This record gives sequence, structure tokens and C-alpha cells, in this order.
Amino acid sequence: MKKRILCYTDFSENSQNAIHYAIKLYEQQACDFYILNAFQSDEDASDIEALIPKPGNETYELEKKISETGLKKTVNTLKSNFKSAKHTYKTISSYNTLLYSLKNTIKNNTINLLVIGAKGMLDEEENNNIPTLDVMEYITECSILAVPCDYKYCGLKVIVLPVNYEEALNETNFSEILDIAKLHHPNINILHIKKEHELNDNQLEHKKMLESILQGLKYTFHTLMRMNVNKGINLFINNEHCNLIAYIDERSHYIGNELPRPLFKALDNHLSIPVLLVNVNFSR
Repeated sequence: MKKRILCYTDFSENSQNAIHYAIKLYEQQACDFYILNAFQSDEDASDIEALIPKPGNETYELEKKISETGLKKTVNTLKSNFKSAKHTYKTISSYNTLLYSLKNTIKNNTINLLVIGAKGMLDEEENNNIPTLDVMEYITECSILAVPCDYKYCGLKVIVLPVNYEEALNETNFSEILDIAKLHHPNINILHIKKEHELNDNQLEHKKMLESILQGLKYTFHTLMRMNVNKGINLFINNEHCNLIAYIDERSHYIGNELPRPLFKALDNHLSIPVLLVNVNFSR
């Protein structure tokens, strides 16, 4: 079955770089790439609902033409630069806000992975002024790959996977990571930033489950002691020359007044490598 990958573009170098990264990352896998551009004729339209254009609205027609022309040029460039029989490209010009366009496209096309460009990962002004963190926070319908604007694909040799061993995991949770691992055979460095004196029985059991899931792959366990999560992860990335950081997002339904706070939110905005956020609370 082909992998369905949604790439958002605003025709910037940032978004184009992310698309190129995704194409190279999945070069050996059959994929349908959906290239999406979201536009609005009214810059003040609400994030809740885009305004419906009036027939013959000149601003709407102009923005629509810019969107469709940009998408056509983007795909022509991709086909010229990346000649893979395994990949097909489809364009979507959406008159809507970015977040709604993403959600609708993911739902209507059964998307497996969303790819977005990120200016230093958690920058505040990008992708139609929607921060990367907002996209990663509100798009839960599929996994998300965020690629820093200055990061060029250079192979995939080392993945770092931060874990706390608090949640029970199964192979379905790791499907996205396993797909990539089978394509590139990287070393998977499982990183635990230890706050407890010893792992409890549940954590030890979850660690064993993780070993079972990763059986047949190259992986090692690593522990950092009583260190700030952000500092520890970035230190590890630099020391181990990691190419990708992956998070298993265990967001569940809200309990009482507590909001889930995924581990990736502990990162600052200076992350220099791509981030794969694996959303596990969606069905295919």
C-alpha cells in the first residue's frame, strides 16, 4: 500500500526544503505526495471558519490563480529534480485557513504523514503565521514531520527516541518509526532522562515491551541523570550526531482540568534536526 504524505507549501524556501527532505527520506518507498497550499482573499478571516468568497470576487480569483500557478510550478520542479517511479504528486489549492485546510485534507485523503517546514523548529512566524508548535499541537489526525529551514537531507544514520517508560506501547505506536528504520537501518538511541532513583516495575515492563517492538533493529538504551529535559536532549543530539528526533505522542482525552503536555513541548526553539511526532491516537 502506498504511503500518503501531505506536504504544506507557502512557496517559501523553508517549505520547499521540507518537501525535498521528505522525498529523499522516502525515496525507496511508494508514496503519493499531496502538495497543499492554503490561501484566503481576506487576511482578517477567522481561524474558526474561512469566509466564503462572493462570485467574481477579484481578490479571490487573483489569490486562487497565484495558488494554483505556484502549485503547478512546484510539482513541475519536483518531477524535474526527483525522477522516482515510486512517487506520484497531487496538488490541492484550498481556500481556507491553514489549520482547517490541513485537517480537511488529512481526513479526506487518509493521510499518514504531514510534512511541514520549521524555522528553527518552534519559531513564531511561519506557515501563514501559524507557529510549528501550533500545528503539532492541534493536528492529531496523523503523524507530523517538521524540518528546520536550514537542514539538508544527509542520510539517516542515527535516530534519538526520548522515552519515560511511563506508557505501555505496542507495535502500532511505532509503525512510522519502524517504516523509516526498515528503509534506512539507522541506529535507534533510546534516551531516558532519569528523575527517579530506579525504574519501577511498570517502567521495567514497558522497557521490555520496547525491546520486543524493536527486535531485529539496531538500538541501544541511554540514560542521563537528573537533567533538564531540553538541555539533556540537545546535549545528547550533539554528542551522538543524531539525524532525527522522534517522539511518541501519547495524548489522550482530557482528564478533569489537566491538559496533556507532550514531551516535545519541553524543547526550545533552537533544535537543529528534523522532528518526527508520532501521533498514536488516530485510526487508519
